[in-house]
Amino acid sequence: MNCIDAVEGTTKSILDGLFQLFTESNHDDTEYIRNVKKVLDSTGLFLQNNREITGDPETLKKVLYEYAKDLWIKNLVNNINTDDKSSEKVLDKVEYHEYYFNHIYNHGTYPL
Repeated sequence: MNCIDAVEGTTKSILDGLFQLFTESNHDDTEYIRNVKKVLDSTGLFLQNNREITGDPETLKKVLYEYAKDLWIKNLVNNINTDDKSSEKVLDKVEYHEYYFNHIYNHGTYPL
């Protein structure tokens, strides 16, 4: 295993733990997403400061971002009421929640 694989695996394990805590404790979406951002920013900083590990820390950050968002979206889809599981309704909810996740990740909050 090379160093970048170890960093990716470790970070995914941390994200899994945060997600488990989020689902078990019914934490707010904003709290989970802001925690994800902190983990990814911290991982990115580590990689920036240790360039010998990888020449492109942004690629790993994108992979980890998609991983964390996919965990969250899959949980959302699993919790959609069975009446609402038509593919069009599920797709609409997924698209909205992807926007929602991205907005909170980039801005730290979601306008009410």
